[in-house]
Amino acid sequence: MMDKKPILKHTFLFGSLVGGVLILAALTFYFKGISINFHPTLLFINRFLIVLGIFFSVKKYRDEALSGVISYGRALICGIITIGIASTYYALFIYVLTSYFDSAIIQDAINFTEKGLVEVGYEDDQVDLLMSVYRKITPGIFAFGQWFGKASAGVFFSLIVSFFFRSNRNLFNKSSIDKFNASNNQ
Repeated sequence: MMDKKPILKHTFLFGSLVGGVLILAALTFYFKGISINFHPTLLFINRFLIVLGIFFSVKKYRDEALSGVISYGRALICGIITIGIASTYYALFIYVLTSYFDSAIIQDAINFTEKGLVEVGYEDDQVDLLMSVYRKITPGIFAFGQWFGKASAGVFFSLIVSFFFRSNRNLFNKSSIDKFNASNNQ
């Protein structure tokens, strides 16, 4: 029988590591005076770190806790929880940063959005209407938006990474985890 180590203990460790690295990347850009809102390089680095975090989290959980056998669903849950935890750390960081240290980050995001709406071709009254709502963003709402963005990317990448890690049986011990069709797993 497989040792089913609690997934929360495992994902908390990897989620904390990924969250810490995401924060470190953002701080690196911040201290260099580069916007952490919509910078394409930081976005690429964040996506890369998210994929890497999911990859290593699922791989280690599969290899060490589940003896090399993991279903698609369990791999998906492992990736989603890992990134959910990482996103929570990042959102807390953004909340503290925008609430207590640099509220200009939110204003930069508002200005960037307004500029984008104008460039896309929205009319002035439409831009004013949309921006009247967007200007009411608080640090909490902004942090939630950051959490949601990171978590959404994590779910998407977990769907892909889990596909490559799934396996119904360990080729070395021939133990099947497919309860409904064990006879076909030879």
